[in-house]
Amino acid sequence: MVELIAAIVVDLSDQKLYVYNPQQELVRTVLVSTGKATSPTPTGEGQVFTKDRSVTMRGRGYVAPGVPWAMCITENGAICMHGAPWQEAAGEAFGVPRSHGCIRIPSPHARWLFENTPVGTPVTIQS
Repeated sequence: MVELIAAIVVDLSDQKLYVYNPQQELVRTVLVSTGKATSPTPTGEGQVFTKDRSVTMRGRGYVAPGVPWAMCITENGAICMHGAPWQEAAGEAFGVPRSHGCIRIPSPHARWLFENTPVGTPVTIQS
């Protein structure tokens, strides 16, 4: 079932992503992995600027091809919410900071978010 998402809140302290519908009701809570201490996820208000079913991400010291269900929440594309199949394949749990600043989401949830989140959806990242 497709459900319109009206807002997303990422809480860095509990490593969870909260999804709200237009009636401001919580419709899903997802355990995520955000930025490590050396590459923290920035706090603040943003929105979904771009969406890519699969994209190659590059940063200092890494290239990650085929990153699925990517929704970038900064205008420059530096911080995105996306699936992390490599983390799942390695058996690494979510709920622990592991990324270079992005918000890693378990693949089934990442796909659901991607399919139900319009460009322009507000995203709040709080500590």
